[in-house]
Amino acid sequence: MSRRGLPIALLAVAVLLQLAFQTVQLVRESQLIATIDRNQDGPLQEATRLRQATDSLVGDLYQLVQGGDVAAKQVVDEMAKQNIVLHAPGAASPAPPAPEAPK
Repeated sequence: MSRRGLPIALLAVAVLLQLAFQTVQLVRESQLIATIDRNQDGPLQEATRLRQATDSLVGDLYQLVQGGDVAAKQVVDEMAKQNIVLHAPGAASPAPPAPEAPK
């Protein structure tokens, strides 16, 4: 190789090594993100189940309040004092934020 060709060859090798390194890093990050996403499925399903159970209890509580149950009214009032907001069944509750689109 001539004297001029050696720096160009070294530069080409350095660029290829950098590209290979970046590719490996991106693949690892992609696998990590996929693993994190899979690990969230269980807790998300549990949270959904808990939300449905809570909504059912709130519905029953509101039926008792509507029926004139004093104890149920006290429970609702006490929860209101603690800044726990209960929405009546069928009332529009605030929707959870939509997931962001991948960039």
